[in-house]
Amino acid sequence: MKIGRRPLFFAALALLSLLMLEPTPAAYRWVNLFAAALALFWAVMLYLEERSFLRVTPPPKERPSSPDAPRRA
Repeated sequence: MKIGRRPLFFAALALLSLLMLEPTPAAYRWVNLFAAALALFWAVMLYLEERSFLRVTPPPKERPSSPDAPRRA
């Protein structure tokens, strides 16, 4: 399973916000929680965006038929 750089960046920001929760004064801890929730939201959304792309290989190209071959209708 491959995760892109953007979701990992926002997940790291969420983790950093939670790690900074302890040294933050009690009156401002809501800022850390809000920042962590917002960063986690974007990490999940960007991960889902990456996973939503179809990874289908294109069909092989048909060879040009020879002039003697009968054509399909």
